[in-house]
Formats: sequence, C-alpha cells, structure tokens
Amino acid sequence: MKKIIKIIAGITAIILIGILLFVANGMVGNPVSKTLAKQSASKYIQKNYPNLDLKIEKVNYSFKTGSYYALVKSQTSIDTHFGLDISMTGKILYDSYESHVLSGWNTWQRIDSEYRTMVDKVLTSPDFPYDSHIDFGSIEIKEADREIGPIRPGYGLVLEDLELDKDYDVKELAKTAGHITIYIESEEVTIKKASEILMNLKEIFDKADIPFYAISFVLEKPRKEDGSPNEDREEIGVNHFLYSDIYEEGLEERVTKAYMELKEYYEKEDAKYNE
Repeated sequence: MKKIIKIIAGITAIILIGILLFVANGMVGNPVSKTLAKQSASKYIQKNYPNLDLKIEKVNYSFKTGSYYALVKSQTSIDTHFGLDISMTGKILYDSYESHVLSGWNTWQRIDSEYRTMVDKVLTSPDFPYDSHIDFGSIEIKEADREIGPIRPGYGLVLEDLELDKDYDVKELAKTAGHITIYIESEEVTIKKASEILMNLKEIFDKADIPFYAISFVLEKPRKEDGSPNEDREEIGVNHFLYSDIYEEGLEERVTKAYMELKEYYEKEDAKYNE
C-alpha cells in the first residue's frame, strides 16, 4: 500500500512539474528555444544580408506572440536596425528589414526624435510660461492615400524620399513638416485667450529658433491636484493650425473657424457611433 502511495505521489509530482514547466515555457520561454532563436537569427542575417555588417543586439521572448524577437543592428549604419520574429523551433516568422529600413521609417524616426528633443527643451524650460500636461513636437509623415481633414494633415515628409543615414537639417525639414501638440491650462477659456497664447507660442519658438509648420492646440480649465480633468470640461481646440496663419490681424476669426470645423467634425464622428 505504501509503495502504491509513493508511486502515485511520484507521478503527481512529475505531472505538476510538467505543468509548471509548460506554463513557464509559455510565459518566459526556455533556454533551448532561445539558443535556437539566436542561431537561426545569426544564420538568417549571414545568408540574407552578408554585406550589411549586422550584429544581433538581443533576443527576447514575447509572451504575447509566444515567439522570440531578435533585434538586429548594423555596426556602421545608424538607420539600419530591424527585428526578426522567430518561432520556438527556430523558424523565422517575420523580418522587418523592408518595412523599417528600406521604407525610410527608421530614418524618419531618427529625424522625429531629434526634433522632439529640440521642442522638449523649450517646453521644459523654467522660463516656459504655461502649465501643460500634454506637449511634444513631431515630424509629420505625408501619406498620399490618406484622406485629408481636420485631424489628418496634408503635409509632412514622404518616407520614400528619405535617404538612409543622411545627415538632415532637422530645422529645415521642420519648416514644412514640424508639428507641435500642446494642451494648456487656464482659468480663462476663450477664443481671445487662445489667440493670445498662440501668438505667444509662436514668439517663444521663433526666439528659440525652432520652426514648425503647424500646431495642434487645446486650451482647457486647470486640472485637479491629482491630475484628473476639471469637472468644467469647457475647452477650445484647433488641429494642425498653420504657423503662417498665426498673426495678429484676424487671428480670432481664424481660430474660431478652425475650432468650429474641428468641433463639427467630432460631432459627426460621434453621431456615426450613436446610430
């Protein structure tokens, strides 16, 4: 009897260990599969990209996909970095070289990051006069097949035109593709106040020598101490308001027009969901 109990206990322990290993494998992968993934990634890049001086930066397991992700970088090209998705058995499932490197995406990301850093220096300066909880700069991408409207810009860089590793003058590009997004808090939420702030923002960025082509700006009531929105949800917003339209004469009328167009757009979109 004792022998039978021991056998049953041993079988139960083995089953439990098996279940734990199975669950762990699904959560964090396993050393054998990770080694297979590294080897497969190495062979793959040697075969497909022998002249790119590539290096496998890291290999990590993805719980969401149940596969491994290898980050591959060039040691000589700043814009050449991409990912490989690899199965548990070492099969290459996806290669993002074309979509990230050849498409111009990585080059755009580098330009966008540099511009964002420039804008952040202004927004985080002790001299910046406004309270804002959302604020950043970006370089827009122009997509030929995308519908242009109040929330979709008709300006930006064309990815296919970007050159790999080229040292771009980011400020020059920002003149036709730079976009500032900023939410400013104020007790006074009026068209007049919004226009005054837009004029001041233009002066601030001009003084800092940081160009932009357009700005998306929201003026809203100050947030609560815990950071949650004010119960008074009154706000005035404009999307992709052009730098060239920010001048004193007639500014309030232009802001009003842009605000009403944006408001009408959102009302139509809301109506679609409520049908």
